[in-house]
Amino acid sequence: MKTSNRPRVRRLLLAGIAVAAAPALTAAQGGAGAGAGAALQEQATFCDGTYALCIKAPCEPIPTLARLLNYEVDHALCSCDVVTGWSMGPGACEDRAPVTQGGRTYLISTYSNLYNDEEKTLACDSRDTVWAWCYGAPCVVDENDPSRAVCTCPIDVGPSRTLGGGCRQDACEGIWSAATPAGDVFANKHYYDWMKKNQPDVTVNPPAPACPAGSGSGGS
Repeated sequence: MKTSNRPRVRRLLLAGIAVAAAPALTAAQGGAGAGAGAALQEQATFCDGTYALCIKAPCEPIPTLARLLNYEVDHALCSCDVVTGWSMGPGACEDRAPVTQGGRTYLISTYSNLYNDEEKTLACDSRDTVWAWCYGAPCVVDENDPSRAVCTCPIDVGPSRTLGGGCRQDACEGIWSAATPAGDVFANKHYYDWMKKNQPDVTVNPPAPACPAGSGSGGS
């Protein structure tokens, strides 16, 4: 059997985030830390248009080399979907519209409940959980597949909730686009309530259910 080096990689990643990237992580937590619910409420403009949806996106760390040869990881590259419809996010709608520059199309990652009818919420409760905060992150559309985009999302560490991972607890060892528990509850409920009230003719999914207790660690 092939031996996995995931635990060692994870320890190195955590060390790089906690020590070398402390200033950047502090900045990232301004949107995704304990005040995530409040931050979302203050930056929850609803727009009808094309956006990147990262609520179940797998991510890979982006290493950088700072001064004094210190490696740090304060962002991740997340693989997201490009969809059209209503979404909730920061900034004015005109500022979130896709832009084409140099032959590439750029857009913003925002939030919707689009996948709540097919995915469940995975709880990663460890304080050492490494996850990506993609709300409002910049993205570029895949030139070969316009239904996909990659987004650069700041890294955070702590308990999180995501629609990614297929309800496998061992998926929490990877990096997923996610939110704090409080932010996840707010986003799910606020999006559903706002859409039902303001866009009653548009089909909207209710908040996603939690993964069943005792979900296995294995995958198919």
